[in-house]
Amino acid sequence: MNRGHRSCIVSFAAAMALAGCDSEPQPEPSASAAAVAPVEPAPCLAPPPQPEPSASASVIAEVPEVFAGVRYAPQDDCSVQPGWPAFRKALVTAIQTRDADGLATLAAPDIALDYGGGSGTAELKKRLADPKTGLWQELDAILPLGCAMEGGLAAMPWVFWHVPEDIDSYNAMLVMGDQTPLRDKLDGKAISPVGWFIVGIDPMGFDPKAPSTRVALRNGQQGWVETEKLRSLLDYRLIAEPQDGTWRITAFIAGD
Repeated sequence: MNRGHRSCIVSFAAAMALAGCDSEPQPEPSASAAAVAPVEPAPCLAPPPQPEPSASASVIAEVPEVFAGVRYAPQDDCSVQPGWPAFRKALVTAIQTRDADGLATLAAPDIALDYGGGSGTAELKKRLADPKTGLWQELDAILPLGCAMEGGLAAMPWVFWHVPEDIDSYNAMLVMGDQTPLRDKLDGKAISPVGWFIVGIDPMGFDPKAPSTRVALRNGQQGWVETEKLRSLLDYRLIAEPQDGTWRITAFIAGD
């Protein structure tokens, strides 16, 4: 995440989203360096090109058996923080019992809920009471995804504070599950596990109801991943910070 953008998150009750890729052009390498230096992957996860119908598997015909990549598996960096274990216990209880009042007591009075000005505990309870919002299910989904600390602020899921600065979050998703495979084509053979990798997608062609989605790895390899295993980097996150000797939820928000 871009450091300047992180400062905006702090000033907006820790709710701002991830920054995009650095557009500043990079200098050309010298001819001597180019002859010996390995080719680095593109700094941004550009949307993968869509193949011709007759070439569904040709793009990845020579994919190696195992991919090298950075995993962003959930971690818990918050449990050592004073007061966090009690806060998390109360949070889990409120979510599991669907206790809107209990959740509201854990929130700051001006909790941010969207980028259109929606805020406050009364609005939070109103949205929780509306099954169309699916907010309880979003909270369920966040709980097992870890917690990260940044500048005294806690963020769930853990990956929110750990996305590389050169990743464009609009074009990327997190692959969930330890053994989630990359397949060579729709319903094809598994090539290698890519669980907890960050992968590129075509945001304009993404269909959340499709069984599989074409993705690109940072090393340029491409394949297909089960759509249900993909989570947007701009999906819901819960931000909390210490206030008056306890932890308060200052944002529960999605998007950018």
